[in-house]
Amino acid sequence: MQAISTEQEVRTETSGKPRTVPMTHAAAIKLVDLLATSDEFREIFMRDTRTALETWQFDQQTQDFFWWDCRMGIRQLASKEVIGAARNEILSMLTAGLSQVAPKLDADYSSQHRLHQ
Repeated sequence: MQAISTEQEVRTETSGKPRTVPMTHAAAIKLVDLLATSDEFREIFMRDTRTALETWQFDQQTQDFFWWDCRMGIRQLASKEVIGAARNEILSMLTAGLSQVAPKLDADYSSQHRLHQ
C-alpha cells in the first residue's frame, strides 16, 4: 500500500488532479539516448529509476515528477538497438504528454514510418 500512496502523491499536483504535463524535450532526448547507449544507466534505471535520474543529473522536474512514470510497468527494457531505432517515436510520446500510447518497439522501423499528428 505504501507504493500505491507514494505513486498517487508523486502523480498529483497541489490541485489534486493527475499531472498531464509532458517531459521536457531535453530530458526526453537524454533519457532515450542513455537507454539506447549506456549499459550502466540501463542497469541502474531498472534497479532504481530515481537514483539513475539523479546520478545522470536530469533536471529537477524530471527527478521529482517523472521518475515513477519512467519506470511504471516496465519489467524489461527493449534492446539498445530497438530503442535507438524507435527514438523519434519515443521522443514524440514523451514530449506529447503522459496519456499517450507507447510505441510498438517490436515493429519494423527500417521502412518508412510517419507519425500522424
